[in-house]
Amino acid sequence: ATAIGRSSYALCAALLVAAAALWKGIFTHDFNIEYVAAYTSRNLPDYYLISAFWAGQKGSLLFWAVVLSIFGTLAQALTSQRFRAMLPYVAGIANVVTIFFVAVMLFADTANPFERLPFTPDDGRGLNPQLQNPGMIIHPPMLYLGYVGFSVPFAFAIAALLEGRVDAQWLRWTRPWTNVAWGFLTL
Repeated sequence: ATAIGRSSYALCAALLVAAAALWKGIFTHDFNIEYVAAYTSRNLPDYYLISAFWAGQKGSLLFWAVVLSIFGTLAQALTSQRFRAMLPYVAGIANVVTIFFVAVMLFADTANPFERLPFTPDDGRGLNPQLQNPGMIIHPPMLYLGYVGFSVPFAFAIAALLEGRVDAQWLRWTRPWTNVAWGFLTL
């Protein structure tokens, strides 16, 4: 794998660690994290704690970035040998899109999911009652997986343009990625 291909794996690993840290904060009720205090409470059932991860903008941005990095990594790992020349472009494009979300989280004043409060409240505000619905557990992840899934065909399309391989072969390779993304959106 090229250096840029390995960077996809490193970016994915770093974002999975960040997601695990936020999950840990949510499930251990670390109310010193502003996001956890804003979207969870001690009496919130565990299945709604799961959906608290993407209940607000900050968590949603992290979730988008994690899913983007996973799809970019899977594209690197599952691509046929015939298209290996395109992989550095695919990795670069997928990484740029993922880094955009990471940059928003890092540099926007209101988008850091790990922002700390100056004090630790005894309990959080809890999940908005309108979001306490079983559909909230499955709907946003399916939507995100669908939207983000289309980033792989997009990356291959740009890579094909840059590589000068504007033929039907790369379209056949991206069709399964498109079908998977469409399937998530259909769910």
